[in-house]
Amino acid sequence: MKFIPAPEGYKLHRLELTRRNLEALLKKLDDPLSARALLDPDTTIIVSAVENEAHYADREPGAIYMPSTGETL
Repeated sequence: MKFIPAPEGYKLHRLELTRRNLEALLKKLDDPLSARALLDPDTTIIVSAVENEAHYADREPGAIYMPSTGETL
């Protein structure tokens, strides 16, 4: 995982998650003893895994477009 601050004059920061990071978060989500989080090496940002039901309890999830298939998830 890597946190990349926005360049001067820009607003968007970038958080790079590797496939390994994503797989680890999914495994942590299934582990009841896990804190279910990853912390970047510079301790700038923490990424938490939460169940869909908890996150989308009060709203619908946003659309995710898959360009190779044209499918919207």
